Amino acid sequence: MFSIFKKRKQESDQPAEATETCGMGNLVESNTIADVLPGVRHLAVNLSIRGQDNEIEPSLNNRSFGPQSRAYFHFRCKNVDCVDGGFDLQEEIINAVNEGRNEITGRRVCQGWRDASNVGQQKCFFELNFKIYVSYNAI
Repeated sequence: MFSIFKKRKQESDQPAEATETCGMGNLVESNTIADVLPGVRHLAVNLSIRGQDNEIEPSLNNRSFGPQSRAYFHFRCKNVDCVDGGFDLQEEIINAVNEGRNEITGRRVCQGWRDASNVGQQKCFFELNFKIYVSYNAI
């Protein structure tokens, strides 16, 4: 349905065949929704992040993406001690758009580490539950 691969504008120091997917390297370098997911009018992302022990109230977060928003779908873990964690929803969003779906729900578990002194020993395991709504431009 939609091609997620965009040919990068040729720069003087870069070969013309260089391509990237969604510009996911980082937020600043990400392409826009209009460039990456043509036909998408709006994405609404509802996030709920909580600790594995459920002792902390979940952190609720809503994000809205329009055509000129950056196509960057990596969300930080809310565990203040987490190292190298977070949640990447790029694959779910791209698959949903390619299939023409209007709603995506799912769950991810953070694979970061509890703190810098325990890297390689204790996983973070904070949990993200998400619901994403996609609206498309009229044909």
